[in-house]
Amino acid sequence: MIGLLETKEEKLKFLIKKHFKLSQKKLADEFDVTEVEMSKIVNNQENKLKNIHLLGFCYLYDVPYEVFSNNKLNTEDKIKAFLEDRKRKKEQEIFCEDELLFNNLVGVWYAYFYPGSSFGNIYSIKTTIHPDHTITDENGNYGKLLMGELQSVIIKKATNSKNFISILFDNADVAFKLFHFSMLSKRNHVKREMCNFGFFSRTKINLELAEQILGEKKHVQLKMDCDFKERVAEYAEMVE
Repeated sequence: MIGLLETKEEKLKFLIKKHFKLSQKKLADEFDVTEVEMSKIVNNQENKLKNIHLLGFCYLYDVPYEVFSNNKLNTEDKIKAFLEDRKRKKEQEIFCEDELLFNNLVGVWYAYFYPGSSFGNIYSIKTTIHPDHTITDENGNYGKLLMGELQSVIIKKATNSKNFISILFDNADVAFKLFHFSMLSKRNHVKREMCNFGFFSRTKINLELAEQILGEKKHVQLKMDCDFKERVAEYAEMVE
């Protein structure tokens, strides 16, 4: 059969030479070995090809290990179709897994933002991102972290009101120990949406410094206009 791939070595060669069209030098640089040594690994000379090399290749080029372990994926066409189908499905997904990003996020953070009322101090809320992607904070609210390609969002459920709180931030900013977010929620005791811009910090900081970072409240908080809500309600009745 044309394109029959019976061994892991044959599958690896197909992926390197035909599917990804990788040079020996690029592979050697990726694996931090000489080109001579890389050639021995790829061609399994002296039984150099080990499972750890296959796992490393899968990690570097986002190939499921199933390609090597599934005996039904035994031709070039089948492997190509399998990878293309996987790529198509991944492109349709909204959320994804990102180990590096998550390792930078997991643990304790302190969220700083202005309260909805005209009274009271800036909020400083201890928030914990757990290894299973769940979220808890010191006020008893709980939720989940959902990671996307460029942005991620925390969805929490308020313990008392049962309303959702969404916190959106850019993944690129997470590398820093302090980064900003935008938060949409409802005011306590009032059925009125509110948008807050705040920031997360890995360490607890004093409220005077937090206020300097946030700036004036009018620039980082927006409350839904009650008249707007009334107008929507009026026109909704007309549409019915």
